Formats: sequence, C-alpha cells, structure tokens
Amino acid sequence: MKILFLLTALVLTVVGSARAQELNWWAATAEDVEKAPCKTQSAPSITAMEAALLALPGSGASKTLNGISFKNESPRRLELFSDLHKLDISLRGRPELSFTLSCDKVLCAVKKIYGDTEGVQLLYLLKTFGFNGSHLRTNLASAWRADELNEILQALADYPLHLYPVEYNKRLIHFPRGVRYGFGQDVVANASMEVFDLWNELSAPERQQTFLHELGHTLAYRGKLDTSSEWLRLGGWQENRRTVNGILYRDYVLLDPSKAVSEYGKINPSEDFAESVVAYRFTAPRLKKLHPQKYEFLKKQVFASQEYLSQDQCSSSP
Repeated sequence: MKILFLLTALVLTVVGSARAQELNWWAATAEDVEKAPCKTQSAPSITAMEAALLALPGSGASKTLNGISFKNESPRRLELFSDLHKLDISLRGRPELSFTLSCDKVLCAVKKIYGDTEGVQLLYLLKTFGFNGSHLRTNLASAWRADELNEILQALADYPLHLYPVEYNKRLIHFPRGVRYGFGQDVVANASMEVFDLWNELSAPERQQTFLHELGHTLAYRGKLDTSSEWLRLGGWQENRRTVNGILYRDYVLLDPSKAVSEYGKINPSEDFAESVVAYRFTAPRLKKLHPQKYEFLKKQVFASQEYLSQDQCSSSP
C-alpha cells in the first residue's frame, strides 16, 4: 500500500502576519533569545577554529582529492575536505569537483576555494556540527558570507554539543540570492536547512531563532519524535487516517489549543515540536511552568538533562 503523509519533511517557516492575544506567533521573541541564560555571545574566532582544525590527530598522510595533491596531512582533515566536496543529490550524474591549486595542505586549499575566513568556517562547521555549507556541491545555493556563517556557528553553540552531528554531512545552504522560493515570497527557511533572502532581513536574534527552529525539525526526524504517540498526546493532537484509492493519508487536528507554545506551533505536531525545542532553550522557565510534561519530554529525549532555567546552569553547558 502506498502511504502519503500530509505532514512532510519539508516544513516551511513563514512570516506570520496575525498575532493572537493568547500566544506570540513564535515561542521565543528576539528579546527572549538575547536574554536567555547561557546565551552564546559570539562565534569562535578564526584563530580558535583554525587551531582546533590543526589539532586534529595524525599526520604524514598523502592523498589526491578533487585534483589536489595533499602531502603530510592529518587523515581527519583529508576526510573533512573530501566530505565537504562530495556531490549533492542535486548534482547526481555530474563529474566530481576538481580544483587547480598549488596547495598541499587542507587549510590552504579551503582558503583558496572559499576565502580566507569562509574556508576555515566551513571546515570547522563540518567538523564540529556535521553541517556541510559548501555551495559547490549543489546548483541551488549561493556562497555563504563570513558574517552569516558566524551567526550560524553562534546559534549552533546555543544547543549542547552532544546533539551534534544530528546527521553528518547534512547540507546547509543559502538559496540563490535574489531568487524567490516557488511557493511564495515570505519563506525565511525550511526544514531541509535552506535559508532564503528574507532570513537576511531579520534581526540577528530572529535569524538565530529561525535557524534553531529549523534545527528542531532535524532533531525530531532523527527519532521521529514529533509524530510519536507520546508527543501527540502531550501536544493535544489527534491523528486521523483515511485511505483514498489505495493511498493512506495522515493528518493532524489540534484538540487542545491550550497545549500549544505558540501560534505557529498550532499548525501541526512538527511545528509544535520545533517551537517547543526553541522554547526549552530560550524560555525554559515559562515552558516548565505552563507545559511541564513537554518540558520533561524534551529534557529527556533531546537535551539529555541539560537545562537552561538560570544563569548558574551555564557551567554545565558544553
């Protein structure tokens, strides 16, 4: 039997125009993000990232990758360089990427390919968080700017490091600049970890909140947490199934709106989960008070008992 889910993996984040009296559109406002306990204040410096990459163990490895002959290198740095340039599914059937460079070291190569700052950022992003931000592995992306990558690195560090990689070598791209998404002009980002021009128009806290909302979807998919029977119960959701022409459809109805953490979270269980993850990180005292069962679920299933209720808990953060 064919199965079609109305709740799909590609869930879009859009700008909400309406504001309900009871709930904010988002679970965490820009002010909530800025004032949250244990908030990461900046991305690591280029010096610190480069030092972390140079500290990777091993040396003496020689290998030709993407047309570059590397010598006396760390096997792990070579692996990262190779992974960074594995072709994306959107480029299936095309020849392997090839570069003409005089470098024989990985850091030299990524700086030449992406820029002195961006190359280090992208390699560190892959090593530390498992995200592949190379625009060269897909025909649907623009190159990241250094300031954008800094904000992403800062946002990712707001969640405990044990979460990463959620999915190693998962692509993280900026959709081609100046191109509007096909479903409308109000798309900020989506659960495929793509961001769009409108993301750049938000404030820095809003950009980080949006990015971490989308990361919440990725966290959910890893364990199918957002459609688990327990999450549906905690969120007040009812799953309905119907079969049409041999195809099974599933949709969800929110029976108890009082269990929602935001207006946007009322859309479906997936958005409810992503919004609740953001709430756990940036409005933890409120979530624990108003939705204690959701709080405990996320504490156990996602955050491995790491809490953010007060500033004195920062010492236990990675």
